[in-house]
Amino acid sequence: MSGPSRFLRRWGLPRLSGAWELPAGPAGFPVFLLMGQSNMAGFGGVHPSDPWQPGDFSPVPRALVLGGQCTLKSHRRRGWTRWRPAAHPLHLSQKSACFGLALPFASRLLEENPALTIGLIPCAWGGAGIDRLGPGTPLYENAISRARQAAKRGTLAGVLWHQGETDALDDSLARSHAEKLGALIARLRSDLSVPQLPFLIGDLGTFGDARRDPAALARQDLVRAGLRRVASEVSHAAFVESEGLAGVDAVHFSRAALIEFGRRYAQVYQSSF
Repeated sequence: MSGPSRFLRRWGLPRLSGAWELPAGPAGFPVFLLMGQSNMAGFGGVHPSDPWQPGDFSPVPRALVLGGQCTLKSHRRRGWTRWRPAAHPLHLSQKSACFGLALPFASRLLEENPALTIGLIPCAWGGAGIDRLGPGTPLYENAISRARQAAKRGTLAGVLWHQGETDALDDSLARSHAEKLGALIARLRSDLSVPQLPFLIGDLGTFGDARRDPAALARQDLVRAGLRRVASEVSHAAFVESEGLAGVDAVHFSRAALIEFGRRYAQVYQSSF
């Protein structure tokens, strides 16, 4: 890389100020990793009955997002690995990522404690099974690296997890999903040296059940049961219900549902940790 390019990469991003100024100390800057697949990355589709609303893509005051996510094939960071004002989409490495639940989660926390600044680290990837997200994968190594960087300015406060739709497509993957998730949580906490890092596990949507054949529904229910079991058996983990939330297809939540789901994540976090 040439000298001018290195100069621009290091110095070209505007300094944060005003409502998005970095806090002076880590206590006022809780940071959350966003892990999973498309419903966590923010699915790009919206149903005609649930269109975008004014302000949907405006930055949220006192919410920051850390750039530098990689791809499925390489752990190399893409774009600026710097904090920027948080606005949809948070996951810039994927064209399909758009409106998600993480900003409604942050907004809810900020309603309760307006003195905070919330940091978000996008690490999810649409369509990724758990084998593409765990230890040894580019996405995992990138997440660990960026989380360690974030911990220099903030406090690692939790993980928002929503994943399992891809593993529910295969009998063997569905059966092994819960065990892999439990192992991922333990390894993540160890690698980040935060043994009690809160881990929020969201339920899969039920709105597509009527379209599934009996075998597909059985796999979906197996993954759902595993998510719930991990949340109950692993310390400092909690389950977030998706009951009553609508979808736009067989697996993706609607815009309105993602807003409500994000607030449910926040409510569970506030009541559990």
